[in-house]
Amino acid sequence: MHGAMIIPPAPIIIMNIKTKEKQLKRVCDLSKIKTRPDDGRMYFIINRKSISSSTYEGLIDKLYDYFFGDNAATMDTYFETWMEWREKETSVSKKTIKENRFMWSSLLKDQDITLIPLKDLSAKDLIIYFRNITKGRQITRKRFNDLKSIMNGILYLAVENDIIERNCLRDINYKQFSYKAENTRITPYTEEERLKIINRLGNDFYSLAIKLDFYLILRIGELKGLRWDDISGDSLHVQRFVDDRNEIIEDIKGHAGEGKRYMPLTPKAKEILVQIRALNPNSEYIFIRNGQPLATVTFNRRLKKCCEDLGIEYRSSHKLRFSTASIMYKNGMEDTELQKLLGHTSLNMTHHYLRNITSQEETASKMRAILD
Repeated sequence: MHGAMIIPPAPIIIMNIKTKEKQLKRVCDLSKIKTRPDDGRMYFIINRKSISSSTYEGLIDKLYDYFFGDNAATMDTYFETWMEWREKETSVSKKTIKENRFMWSSLLKDQDITLIPLKDLSAKDLIIYFRNITKGRQITRKRFNDLKSIMNGILYLAVENDIIERNCLRDINYKQFSYKAENTRITPYTEEERLKIINRLGNDFYSLAIKLDFYLILRIGELKGLRWDDISGDSLHVQRFVDDRNEIIEDIKGHAGEGKRYMPLTPKAKEILVQIRALNPNSEYIFIRNGQPLATVTFNRRLKKCCEDLGIEYRSSHKLRFSTASIMYKNGMEDTELQKLLGHTSLNMTHHYLRNITSQEETASKMRAILD
């Protein structure tokens, strides 16, 4: 029909010999491949059956099809195919890949559910598995959803490659499962704790970074991406970040226009910047020395040690952002002003950051003053 839209076929995963070898080594010993003396064909014996080819590559292809072909594919055998597809065809980060592998190893690898051939897998099989892992509220909803997203990814890729016709995860009512309660408590540093930490820290590179972060409202990646020419008078232009692969991204996380913003610099923040410049005079970036950005793990380790010395509950670098915003909100700054400083696209997002940091003693004092 004239003008009809042509829909391209689903992508076919073409795996190289090295990848196939790697997966085959999980299920068979490739060192047992032999060569026939009469015709030079290479062969491998499986259950008394000989699989052969005139070339090594051809034999690997046949063995891969035997163990991992459409009829034999399971979630267990298809996991690496999905991971390779994600690394090549999507923009997923190395951190997410690492987290997915950890989740797979801890909850899915070698489980009965992942050994069922995909063509035989049913919603009933999955429901039985889900009921078992959620029984007695053993798993949080977040962890369950992380696990389910891996299974979803594998099954949708299998649909695209015509191994199965439908992702049966779509046929399940997830309201029937119960989950372990999550600890969503986010407690920022109080004003008193903030001052104690600032006064305790020294004047080394990482201590100064922590101090400065207590005077700003930045993500740790934004702090790492700051350049000296971002400073103009009494303000700082936040316009880039360093990602978890230590790559400088000339944009803001989330890519929202609100993320690029100007941050006022207090006199104390400017004093700290002078000290940092003396320690890092030759870099165009404030927190990149000798080509290496500030390390988040070292930043948090230094902060944790300081908290332990002071007897203060440790909260990571991300909680500094919560803390500064909550302290300013408590002391009269409007939520709409904080929204701009935080770089949020909505006020609801900002309200998620704002926490009550008033102590019980302070609340009691206010009640006495108001009600007496």
